[in-house]
Amino acid sequence: MARKIKDDNGHVYVEKKPFYKRVWFWLVVVVLVVIVAAGMGGSGSSDSSDKSASSSSSSATPLDKVYKVGQTASYKGYKIKVNSVSYSSGNEYEQPDSGKQYVIVNVTITNDTDESQDYNPYDFKLNADGNNTDLDEIYTDVDNTLNAGSLDKGASVTGNMVGQASTSVSKLQLQYKTSVWNDKTVKFDLKYIKKDRKPRPFLQV
Repeated sequence: MARKIKDDNGHVYVEKKPFYKRVWFWLVVVVLVVIVAAGMGGSGSSDSSDKSASSSSSSATPLDKVYKVGQTASYKGYKIKVNSVSYSSGNEYEQPDSGKQYVIVNVTITNDTDESQDYNPYDFKLNADGNNTDLDEIYTDVDNTLNAGSLDKGASVTGNMVGQASTSVSKLQLQYKTSVWNDKTVKFDLKYIKKDRKPRPFLQV
């Protein structure tokens, strides 16, 4: 309620409340604060979602992917490509274990760093339905076997590795072990040829 004030001359004045002391002013302020806060909250949530999606995308590595024959995987300066995979039941003098066949994998390794890098066929494993084995079979029908060595900057090496896998395997992969200190691998899916289709050495797939 406005207060009346009389001066020394008898004039009466009505004292009005400052606008910032009025109820309607504070109601407007509260409404504006709520609107601004809601807007900022929505924007923050959107930004957070965008950052999360971006982070998830940028954190994807070659370890999260399964490569196919003919594709190149790049990991910490190494470029690895499975050029072909073929299967063989052996020859007159050399046969795989009972119920198995030879798996011949041709790979190319490239050093994409500025320093010399070592490579070793024992860094690779043949994974047959979860069972990891070395590709160190001696099969004389296969030449250009991949041996251990080192590559200068930009140099490449191509060679064959031979392993064994069951003829009834349902999932076959070549796995490159990235370090002796962990179990992280770069995976390549190898197409499997069923036993009822007679395998031929060095069949390109």
